[in-house]
Amino acid sequence: MNAKRYVRAHRQPIVVAASGLLLSLGWTVGTLHDVALLSAGLMILAAAVGGYDVAKKAFYTLRSGTVGINTLVTLAAVGAIAIGEYWEAAAVVFLFSLGNYLEARTMAKTRSALEELLELAPDTAIVRRDGETVEVPAREVEPGETVVIKPGAKVPVDGEVTDGESAIDQSPVTGESAPVRKSAGDEVYAGTINQAGALEVVATDTGRDTTLERIIRRVEEAQEAQAPTETIIERFARYYTPAIVVLAVGTYAITGNAVTSLTLLVIGCPGALVIGPPVSIVSAIGSAARAGVLLKGGEHLETAGKIDCVAFDKTGTLTKGEPAVASVDGFGVADDDVLRAAAIAEKKSEHHLADAILAAARAGDASARETATDGGVVTDHSADSAGPEPDEPAIPDPEAVDVVAGKGVVAQYDGRTIAVGNRALLADRGLEVPSEIAAHAREREAAGETAVYVALESEVVGVVSIRDELRPAASDAVATLEAAGVRTVMLTGDNDRTARSVAEAVGIEDYRAELLPEEKRDAIESLRAEGHVVAMVGDGINDAPSLAAADVGVAMGAAGTDAAIETADMALLADDLERVPEAVGLSKATRRNVSENVAIAVATVGLLLAGVVAGAVHMAAGMLLHIASVLLVILNGMRLLRY
Repeated sequence: MNAKRYVRAHRQPIVVAASGLLLSLGWTVGTLHDVALLSAGLMILAAAVGGYDVAKKAFYTLRSGTVGINTLVTLAAVGAIAIGEYWEAAAVVFLFSLGNYLEARTMAKTRSALEELLELAPDTAIVRRDGETVEVPAREVEPGETVVIKPGAKVPVDGEVTDGESAIDQSPVTGESAPVRKSAGDEVYAGTINQAGALEVVATDTGRDTTLERIIRRVEEAQEAQAPTETIIERFARYYTPAIVVLAVGTYAITGNAVTSLTLLVIGCPGALVIGPPVSIVSAIGSAARAGVLLKGGEHLETAGKIDCVAFDKTGTLTKGEPAVASVDGFGVADDDVLRAAAIAEKKSEHHLADAILAAARAGDASARETATDGGVVTDHSADSAGPEPDEPAIPDPEAVDVVAGKGVVAQYDGRTIAVGNRALLADRGLEVPSEIAAHAREREAAGETAVYVALESEVVGVVSIRDELRPAASDAVATLEAAGVRTVMLTGDNDRTARSVAEAVGIEDYRAELLPEEKRDAIESLRAEGHVVAMVGDGINDAPSLAAADVGVAMGAAGTDAAIETADMALLADDLERVPEAVGLSKATRRNVSENVAIAVATVGLLLAGVVAGAVHMAAGMLLHIASVLLVILNGMRLLRY
């Protein structure tokens, strides 16, 4: 790096150092050697060196019609020189320049989370091309190419594992503390770290389209977006700063004391008031990003700080979202026939329970399924819904399908009508549920399972019971929120008995069952009408209406989900419910921190004004205290980085 480039890159600290050196020389010459003229010249030069950039900024802000802090400092320095207060002029400019430099350094630390994210992106990737492995820049990898990831290497692309098995450290992206096992068929994300075995991955998203790049863009946008408090303070400062100029001129007109008038210009700078809220908000957004929580911006962060009610969806939020058939029970019909009929009807359905039924039918032998009523883990084949393996039984297509939203599906096959769904679907079709079947369904639902009825023509012939395991952290997350005084509610489309079982298991007293998506939205609006500030936690897709209706929509498991990362007010990159109370706690801490910074700024200006009136504060001391207050609010805001 040549000298000119070095000076350009380090201009600010060089200017501050030069101004400080000239100030020291001027003081030394004037005080110790009593050379007044040389001392004055050095002081004026110190003010000119340190004040050039300040005056330049003041000029451009004045051209845009704004009277800013730089204008106040420039007027104070020029005025001090005009009345012969050279020490005051040089000291004010030096302290202001030093304060700006320290402010820039400390503010850069509040954006360290973004820098850490940028450092995660690997520069190169090893790709198979033309039968050979070659190392290329990561940004040049094309979707569909096979990438080889060695042990200890960073994953350069989003993709699907095709060969190998390893543990991946996803904490840099999702915030998950424990490594996640990955094998063929699993997704991996750019920026994560391969810990053990070698993997081969087919790239799905590369360059700027990876999850990591989308997260970086989201954090950048969030840190630049203004919160309502910032907007209000900036609007206030737009009028406050010119008012200080008018006050200073008025003071001089009344008292004739130029020093007091110029001191008012210095101590009236609203620096701490303007910088305080942004520091708190940027620090909080960075801290959240480190923990795998993406916030849309300061406005949503401030709203989240007022949350006093959190509504949870059940399936995929409080539960793992991996439904599996626990048992199939036929009444007058073989269990396998009940399962086969349900699978035929559900084959064209996109409902999450349909995958579980289809996987169970393809696995076959419904009668051999072990009943799971104790909350134990059941075999989950839900991912296996793309099609049967060669040795699995084929499931024929239905001839016609009618999906009834929130209730089930009605299909035609081989001249017969198959209805699969809940009690509401049967009621709509005028079908009575025999007491024996109803009692069996109640028993399964009381155990936390979802009972799906199967009817052939006009007769209910069986029940398919589906279980979705609770997330391990669900009860702890609910307990933490309740302990913090936050009300919790569960909203689900499932039946009342299953909903009650899940709600009791996680510790939620208020639950609403058998809700359609629009009714979930209505429930959110009802809670808001009661005066609550409501957060809705869901999967970001099926819960779109209720997420949009909430004051803060929180999307679970957003890593790899474009829509959730881009649109959710708050996106949890991992399926970790413990992040919910942590995010709410951080938001509330940020709100308190912003209030503290505003109080510090207002108190400082008030004390300085009182000091000026009492004749105890002069220009240099006033600037020193002003800079101290700015650094204090910055350091206070930076505490959120360690939340």
